[in-house]
Amino acid sequence: MHTIGMLRRTLGLSSDNQVRNRIERIKDLLSEHIRRGPNNQLFLTDPGLDLMKQFQDLYDTGLTLTEASNVIRATSYQFNVSPLSVSSRSALNEMKPDRSTVDLATGLRQELTQIRAHLSAIETQLQPGSSCAEPAIDSQPWWTHLREDIDVT
Repeated sequence: MHTIGMLRRTLGLSSDNQVRNRIERIKDLLSEHIRRGPNNQLFLTDPGLDLMKQFQDLYDTGLTLTEASNVIRATSYQFNVSPLSVSSRSALNEMKPDRSTVDLATGLRQELTQIRAHLSAIETQLQPGSSCAEPAIDSQPWWTHLREDIDVT
C-alpha cells in the first residue's frame, strides 16, 4: 500500500496536491485500487501504482493531464475488456460450442437452396401467363376520383 507522500516521491512530483490531481483525473480506473485508512488517508495498491506511473510517463512526454487520462483510459479499457468480464458462470453457460467450417458450409448451402426455391416460386407468379395478373391501371389520374367528393360552390 502506497500513501500520497510515497506516491509523490515515486512519481517525482513536488506536492501532494499534484498527486491528488492525478488521482482525481483517473479515479474511475483507480477506484478498485484505492483504499481509505485512518483519518481518511488514501492508500493505493501496487496495480494502482503502475497505473499512476503510466499516467505520469504520458504526462512527462508532453501531454496535458486531460490528454494523458484519455489515453490511459482508452488503453486500459481496450486491454481489460474480456468476454468473461461480467460474470464467468453465466458467460460459460451461454457460450456455444464451436461449429466446424463443414457444418457452417452445410447450413449455408441449405439456406441457399431455400432462397433459390423461393425465388423460382416468385418468378412463376410474376410471369405474364400466370393466374395472378396485375390489376389494370386506370387511365385517369388519381385525383379525378376526388373531384366528385369535393363541392367547390
